[in-house]
Amino acid sequence: MDVKHNKAVSLSTRFVAPMLDKYSVLEKSLVTPRDIACVRARCLGVMSISDWLDVPFVQVRGGLPAILAAVLSEAFQAWERFYQLIPGIRTGVPQLANEESTICNERGAKLESVLQTTRLEFCQSIEVNALQNVLNLLARVSRLDSTLDEEISRAGCQAILSRLIKQIKTCTVFVESSGSSEKDFDALMDLQDTACEILYFPGIKGAMAFTDEELLSRLPLIYNMRPASPVTENDDVTTILIHQVTKRQTAQADVGFLIWPSAIVLGRWLLSNRHVLRGKTILEIGAGCGLVGIIAATIVKDCNSPEKVVITDVNNTVLENIFRNINLNDLSSVASVAKLDFYRQTGDNYAGKWIAGEFNEENERQRTPVDIVLAADIICQPEDAAAAAKTIYDALIPGGMAYVICANEKHRFGVGMFASECEKVNLTATQANVREMYHGNLLTESMDSAAGFVDDMTLTFFEVAKYKIQKDDMHQI
Repeated sequence: MDVKHNKAVSLSTRFVAPMLDKYSVLEKSLVTPRDIACVRARCLGVMSISDWLDVPFVQVRGGLPAILAAVLSEAFQAWERFYQLIPGIRTGVPQLANEESTICNERGAKLESVLQTTRLEFCQSIEVNALQNVLNLLARVSRLDSTLDEEISRAGCQAILSRLIKQIKTCTVFVESSGSSEKDFDALMDLQDTACEILYFPGIKGAMAFTDEELLSRLPLIYNMRPASPVTENDDVTTILIHQVTKRQTAQADVGFLIWPSAIVLGRWLLSNRHVLRGKTILEIGAGCGLVGIIAATIVKDCNSPEKVVITDVNNTVLENIFRNINLNDLSSVASVAKLDFYRQTGDNYAGKWIAGEFNEENERQRTPVDIVLAADIICQPEDAAAAAKTIYDALIPGGMAYVICANEKHRFGVGMFASECEKVNLTATQANVREMYHGNLLTESMDSAAGFVDDMTLTFFEVAKYKIQKDDMHQI
């Protein structure tokens, strides 16, 4: 057994080493949700992510899920070689356990020697450790990217994991019957727990792997954005990744599932006017996918500002997606999510006081007013115009500013009432046609990714001010 085992170790090392090289590259490359999204894109031939020009991956049929499935398959093959070396496995471990007394009578000393030799194999073997590392990687990336989680499962990993779990149960019987160490048992339980974590994905049993075309459609939207009037042609590109909600829209409240035209335009306006955010507290209302707030948070992060951006909406599914997009862009240190309902604001708080709940909680509390409010396509009906004006008034400090872009009345009912509704709550709103700003450069080719955009669409930019009121005039408020 010793000679056979030593030869097996040498063979296993040569067999496992190439797989471990691939694992090492993946482990170093798939660290954050943004890393994962970039590698997913690169493996499908998408080359438009500016901050991943040197990614060590090329286009592969089946994309990143196929690569991960292949690495798992190699790790599993190595495990099976080790698995076949365990005494009794070929004839069935339960059989070994039933016949143990007979074998001991015939070969008592020899069996004891075998058990001593294999007693620590599980926790010390190259194959088990390599497989555990690969499973840990798959579990981690699945937690970081739920879209990739489903894609991995459908790429063939389910069948491998199901077979592995059955084999682990067989090994557990051997360990318990042979008197192996607790470390061996723990090593097997770690494998089983991690495999079970990856294996579970509801509703995909028997589902076919995604085609490359389907995988491409599941990638986040990629926005490589420049200021509308760059200082130089080589001005830095800001790359933002945005997941849209893939669930079907069933109500008006689901409009935040998609990117809308005004969000792209307001985001580019912010990149052209970074100074308005410097050192300011910032709130995005009616955020939808959160593109505007995420661009604002990117600017804040680049400026090393101590302030944070609060990104809000009222739909729980939308809020979950905003949270995901914050992490997708590595902005959790400067951005947070809150649940804000326009129709819960009063519009009579001069000093500033807005009401919002925590993400995934129903309890609301009063919040500190902010310097800047951002909003894009927040008006879909006449009632929204009044509610939005009241929200902006309550959320701003005296002297604060709001920057709002909406499609005009032809495309969004109620937008024509917004300026007058602002006046009713003592806000001053000036407006401009987006096509007349920056020589029309705020409208980019990225507009094609926006829901409902048409070439003749008119977008209106509102600059809304909450002026400070002199003490002599305070009695009028």
